[in-house]
Amino acid sequence: MKKTVQKATKMVEEITQKRKMTQAVKDELDKKILWNMWLAIMIMLYFCIADGVYIAVPEAISSMVLKGFAIAFILVTICVFEMAYRRENGALGIVGIELLVFSIIMLYMPQIFKNLNKGVAQIFALTPFFCAMYYIIKSMIDYVRTEENYQNNLSDVKEIVREEE
Repeated sequence: MKKTVQKATKMVEEITQKRKMTQAVKDELDKKILWNMWLAIMIMLYFCIADGVYIAVPEAISSMVLKGFAIAFILVTICVFEMAYRRENGALGIVGIELLVFSIIMLYMPQIFKNLNKGVAQIFALTPFFCAMYYIIKSMIDYVRTEENYQNNLSDVKEIVREEE
């Protein structure tokens, strides 16, 4: 009886050990999360600079500079879409869509600041915060999905067959 319990305990420990994510999967997940955080930091920095330009520079000059920022952001978005298309990479295509949304926000930001009241404009000044929250949530979802996919793709059939022999 004691030997059976020890054998069952040993099997449970082996299965638990095999269910842990491998280092390769962890490294890939870390790389993906690091990429998301880097992208979030770059976009937040971009929007903070644009907000700073709007606040610190006279309106005539800031309007031109913000239009230049919008054009630059749209060009980066087009390049990302092109790379995603050439590589047939869906994840890069998603990044392109995200950048497109931020490009549209950047494109309309001068008009929002100029035409709407300060309360609404201040909400749009929080775009970097919303960007950070989006990428944090996206990284958490990526982690959960990777964990679930890894657990679902494990097969204990080989172990069961080996135990019956």
